Amino acid sequence: MPETPDFDQIASKWIAEWRTGKGLGEVTLETLVAEQLRLVWNARGAADLALIENSFPGTHTKTLDRALRSLDR
Repeated sequence: MPETPDFDQIASKWIAEWRTGKGLGEVTLETLVAEQLRLVWNARGAADLALIENSFPGTHTKTLDRALRSLDR
């Protein structure tokens, strides 16, 4: 899994830009936060799938992959 993002740094940057109105354009702070949460969620899911593939090689991986993805729906 990629390195953990520096959430404090990301939040500080976005809040500073939001407060000054610089750099965000029409993008809201909520949109930026939601996008970061999506990225983290997807990275976590990718790490889970990689762990499953390494732990349970073979045809069972596809079944487990579908089961994990169904939890997102």
